[in-house]
Amino acid sequence: MVVGFLAFCGVLGVRARKRISSLDDFLVMGRRLGPLWGVATLAATETGLVTIIYFSEEAYLSGFVALAAAVIAALTMWVVGRTGFIIRRLRALQVRTVPEYLEGRFNANVRWIAGLAAFTVGALNLGMFLQTEGTFLAVIMGISPSRLPLIMGVMLVVVLAYTMLGGMYSVVLTDVVQFFFILIGVGFTSYFIFTAAGGWGNIVNAVASHRGSAGFTLWDAPRYGLLFLMWTTLYYLSGWSSWQPVVARVLSMKDVDTAQRLYRLSSIFMLFRAGFPMLWGIAALAVVGSVTPSSTALPQMLIRVLPAGMIGLVTVGFLSASMSTYSSYFLAFSSILVQDVVAPRIRRPLADRERILLTQGGILALGLLTYLWGSFYRFPESVFRYLTLTGSLSYAASLATLVGGIYWRRASVGGAYLAYAGSAIPPIICLARPEISPTYAGLLSFALAPAGLLLGSWAFPRQLQNS
Repeated sequence: MVVGFLAFCGVLGVRARKRISSLDDFLVMGRRLGPLWGVATLAATETGLVTIIYFSEEAYLSGFVALAAAVIAALTMWVVGRTGFIIRRLRALQVRTVPEYLEGRFNANVRWIAGLAAFTVGALNLGMFLQTEGTFLAVIMGISPSRLPLIMGVMLVVVLAYTMLGGMYSVVLTDVVQFFFILIGVGFTSYFIFTAAGGWGNIVNAVASHRGSAGFTLWDAPRYGLLFLMWTTLYYLSGWSSWQPVVARVLSMKDVDTAQRLYRLSSIFMLFRAGFPMLWGIAALAVVGSVTPSSTALPQMLIRVLPAGMIGLVTVGFLSASMSTYSSYFLAFSSILVQDVVAPRIRRPLADRERILLTQGGILALGLLTYLWGSFYRFPESVFRYLTLTGSLSYAASLATLVGGIYWRRASVGGAYLAYAGSAIPPIICLARPEISPTYAGLLSFALAPAGLLLGSWAFPRQLQNS
């Protein structure tokens, strides 16, 4: 099943290359994406296997309180879609990447810094994706951990091939197919897990036994609290409005109103995307009890509860989730690398064909970097907290500069520089010193970035023309 599915996705992706005739076709599907396909591709992109793993792990460690993050994720996306916060302006300007807007509003150097920061975050996250998902697949398929580099390599080769050839057309086409496999996998998995866990009452008792009151109430949960909820809210608000793999769908929609409707519809899936894996993680307390490392609780439970023939089908669903995320992320961050980091430093204009070739080379280079990072680096903290921490390297600055650029006339270049510096420093220190709380470091980024924008804009004011 797994081998056949990989081959099928490869064929679909390669066939999509016939639709590529311009850079807009390659990066944003010619801006012809409709709402239904948009929901399917966005939901598939944001429901990666790593998403399933880190949400289930977070709930396994924290109990029912973890569902607060699922509600925040869905609610913030709905608010962005309802108000058009940031995304309406980006789509109206028909930019191809988020940093591209910053050049027109600030200058080329701000665009370059923003592009480099976003690419760095993407590379850091992708390496963790690969390692975590490869370990998961090794456990559930009964493959020796020594074969982990091989598993990761095969996954990458297929995704890299069709993403390089077909660009956004390949990504969307394979996402739609993978979305249906994800739904099938989630449906079957939920049935077998909740049946094996002995029903809702038994799951509640397991959380009470293993986590106590901290598993039910936020004020008793040491891993949560007001500061964590504030950080999570800011993190998702920034992600939905500035994270290139997500915003690329907005930029691919046929008009502004359709782009906002995409978010309002997709917010429902964002609730399920987090909620179901979290309930699986909670159920794992009833099925497998305490296990180490916590990230293996879900695959160990699946081995116990899934019938042999069903494991293959469910694994295809999980693999669909993984591949849809990889293809979108590789295209998004390679486009940023070329459009916002490399091309602005080249002294002559680049033709569309040259930019496409450079983006294809960027996809290949990012794939190699991801493989090496995922093979040799060992990640601290839980997966969820590592992702939110590394995301803060650029999320806080992206949110601050976009809000300042769109809604505040006096935001200046100096303010943008200080915003990116303030955003990056706390996560860098926390990554070097794991004993520092990721919550404090991430929240400090979201405090320093707007403070830097305000201070820099006051110290180095923008020259406003008289109206």
